[in-house]
Amino acid sequence: MIDFHLDLRSGVSPYQQLVQQVQRALRLGLLSVGDKLPTVKEVVAKLAINPNTVLKAYRELEHLGLVTPRPGWGRS
Repeated sequence: MIDFHLDLRSGVSPYQQLVQQVQRALRLGLLSVGDKLPTVKEVVAKLAINPNTVLKAYRELEHLGLVTPRPGWGRS
């Protein structure tokens, strides 16, 4: 499972950083099709960010076709 980190000094919005980290992990083979992403609640607890920020990132990843919501399982 991916371990998200934020760089608040980067000038890149937190949601974009999450999207970029998933894209990079997929490109490098650190994430594979079907791998589960952390739940919104887990990301919020770790990074102390608004749940809507995580939801926005996950929706963007869905829009890009990189993740698929799986009821009862979260996103993979």
